[in-house]
Amino acid sequence: MRKLQIGVIGPAKGEYPKSKKLGRSISGVAENIGELLSKENVIVITGGGGGVMEAVSRGAKRKNGITVGTPGRNRKSSNKYIDIEILTPIDTGDFLFAGILSSDAIIAIPGGAGTLSEVCLAYRYKKPIIILRGFNKNYDKLINNYLDESKSVLIEGAKTPEEAVRKAIRLAKGK
Repeated sequence: MRKLQIGVIGPAKGEYPKSKKLGRSISGVAENIGELLSKENVIVITGGGGGVMEAVSRGAKRKNGITVGTPGRNRKSSNKYIDIEILTPIDTGDFLFAGILSSDAIIAIPGGAGTLSEVCLAYRYKKPIIILRGFNKNYDKLINNYLDESKSVLIEGAKTPEEAVRKAIRLAKGK
């Protein structure tokens, strides 16, 4: 049986909120998600950069998980916690294609427009989406809603990393 592959998206370090406390909270949640996914023997896919991508990968490696990054076109440009790099000819937004399409579900830690574009593409490709609540009121409005009239994916919310991982695994398995 193939392992589940779950993508985790969120802001790069330079896109973190101005509040240092909120930034630390985002990193802590991301690390916890990485640990929890690895405990469940799930392959973790990120963009491979800094911020949420590095934190989730660090957490996954702490529990001996497998991490995949999509850093663009330059080999060895991912953070140090990435095991496998998938290169694309796109330097910005490479996760939009390689990462989203390779994931069985997406866990979103709210960020800026880049994260939102990844949520939109995941929706378009009918990937289950779980958004962590409480980080951004605009993202919170997406929870328990659809992005358009196609109603192809009901976006789910989670209050904790544990709930997010549980939902992502359940939805990735089609249950």
